[in-house]
Amino acid sequence: MSDGDGELAERQLRQRAKQALRKQMRAVRAALPRPACEARSRKLAERVLELDELASASTVLAFASIGNEVSTRAFIETCLRMQKRVGLPRVVDDDLVLHLIDLETELEPGAFSVPEPPEHSAVLSPQEVDFALVPALAIDPRGHRIGYGGGYYDKLLPRLSAAKTCAVAYDFQLIAEVPELPFDRTVDLVVTDDRVLRVS
Repeated sequence: MSDGDGELAERQLRQRAKQALRKQMRAVRAALPRPACEARSRKLAERVLELDELASASTVLAFASIGNEVSTRAFIETCLRMQKRVGLPRVVDDDLVLHLIDLETELEPGAFSVPEPPEHSAVLSPQEVDFALVPALAIDPRGHRIGYGGGYYDKLLPRLSAAKTCAVAYDFQLIAEVPELPFDRTVDLVVTDDRVLRVS
């Protein structure tokens, strides 16, 4: 087997491992009772809202949560009441376009049933974002994450050139090591309901 064949086999193995972890974490999270999701989400939101990196940010990117995901509603509303500019993503083709929202914005079902800002909302440049919340199905202490498999955030993260990026997940979604691939992008912070990790 050539070196090239070995690298390809290694990549395929890591990809299969990521797919298995993705499926496992979806199942575990889906089994979490709703009251437990809400309690964990409240603790997690409190930890994020106490971050110095957020306090110094004027423009924040969040995401609208669905199902048993970490709830971002309290975080979004608090940031808006703190007079921060808040953006949410819309899926357009195979990319994410960021739009500004306010407390009056009516979100509408978008790709994968995720609530999105209306298309006519003001567009937010990724370079304007100071702090970005990033979803994760699994995350490790090095800032490597497993998302939902679309690669949207791996494309977006390099464009958030001025932002501190923060992955949020329940503590059971924090694992020892995510099998990374060449196109994966890390985050600067990992926040769960139990801890805050700053990636060195």
